[in-house]
Amino acid sequence: MSDNLLFPLPLPIHIGFVVLTVILMGICWFKRRRLYELLIIIGVVSTLFVYVCARPPYFYILGIEEIAIFVWACIDMHKVYKQLDGKASENKPEEEKDEDEDSSS
Repeated sequence: MSDNLLFPLPLPIHIGFVVLTVILMGICWFKRRRLYELLIIIGVVSTLFVYVCARPPYFYILGIEEIAIFVWACIDMHKVYKQLDGKASENKPEEEKDEDEDSSS
């Protein structure tokens, strides 16, 4: 498996990156409990399926799954940061809001 043409990383290095990513994203998920962080963990772990089966249909299924998870995570990330931006603008002091309105006029 070290001469894999479909995935350029050798298995031990790939496992190392996956473990590191799962640890770091797991810490983020435990702190904030956001869906996109969990989706990223699932997507990264599922990249290990490249080594399970060498037949093309499985690679296509894996690719579709990875694209779907990526799009879903991006959509959720956009929603979360849009909500955070809305909350931040609501919590602005009145003086800053007035300055923002004056500078835009």
